[in-house]
Amino acid sequence: MMAEYPNVRVLLVESDEISIFVMEKILGKKFHLTVARNGVEALHLAKREIFDAVLIEIRLSHNMDGIEVMEELRKDSIYHLAQIWAFTGVAFGKDEPYFKELGFDRFFKKPINYTELVNLILEALPERVNSIKV
Repeated sequence: MMAEYPNVRVLLVESDEISIFVMEKILGKKFHLTVARNGVEALHLAKREIFDAVLIEIRLSHNMDGIEVMEELRKDSIYHLAQIWAFTGVAFGKDEPYFKELGFDRFFKKPINYTELVNLILEALPERVNSIKV
């Protein structure tokens, strides 16, 4: 099944397999979704393909956390102004200003409202959404 907005490229950086499964089912129907299961993989994929939005879990397993991934992506001029959004299950709503100050464009606390997430991606990328719709 082809995504509804195949020209909107989203990179999901998540190490939890259940979260990946759910995000693939929902976001994969709407967007061109690529999954990285750790920070190193995310940086490798971001060098091979340009993503319109990057959704990063703050607490990743392995060697990098989500903040480090975002900081590395922001060093690349391609991702300097890209939509990079943080999410985690271990935070409070009041943490949003903290994550924005670090360099994230948005912050979500798990569990995520997936309808809201899809709508926010559509709103954040109108030029990509309106260029081609299947």
